[in-house]
Amino acid sequence: MDESLLSNSTTDNSTLSKENEISSSFESQISTKIDLKNKIIDSISLSLNEIIRDNKARGKSSKQDIFYLGFIPPISISEYIKNLMKYSHMDISSLIVSIIYIDRFCHKNNYYLTQNNIFRILLSACLLSIKFNEDIIVNYKTYSEIACVSVEDLTNLEFNMYLKLHFSLKVKYDLYKSYYKYFSNYSITKKD
Repeated sequence: MDESLLSNSTTDNSTLSKENEISSSFESQISTKIDLKNKIIDSISLSLNEIIRDNKARGKSSKQDIFYLGFIPPISISEYIKNLMKYSHMDISSLIVSIIYIDRFCHKNNYYLTQNNIFRILLSACLLSIKFNEDIIVNYKTYSEIACVSVEDLTNLEFNMYLKLHFSLKVKYDLYKSYYKYFSNYSITKKD
């Protein structure tokens, strides 16, 4: 009788050990995904800041249009992106697609990124990316609160970005993959 109690105890410990091992593996995978997500956000922020510095050094200024802010918000691009992602529950893939949209937007419209327009351009591109790629129903009131803009401004920003993208929101997988790879390695190459 004592042996059967001992064998059940051993089985329970073995089961617990396996559960702990699985849990530890799962936590490690989540940690790796979070680290990669933060690395990509930091890489995108570094890249956008570099573009803005280059544009400023070359004397390129913002067009005073719907995307232009008369002041520079007291938040870093990195923190702005993290807030957008946190409160909108945006996936990292949608963030990368939004950067592709920003590149298209600038290229198609001879547009230059500056401290005065980056936040509204980011917001517009992220909103389009979320709606097009994640099939999420967007609550404009929530997004306007996240970004500190009125619902009317938010809808106008989104519509203007969509127009200036010439209604082109599809992104080929190879293009997405190249941006993903670039931003996954961006900070490493910049530190060398």
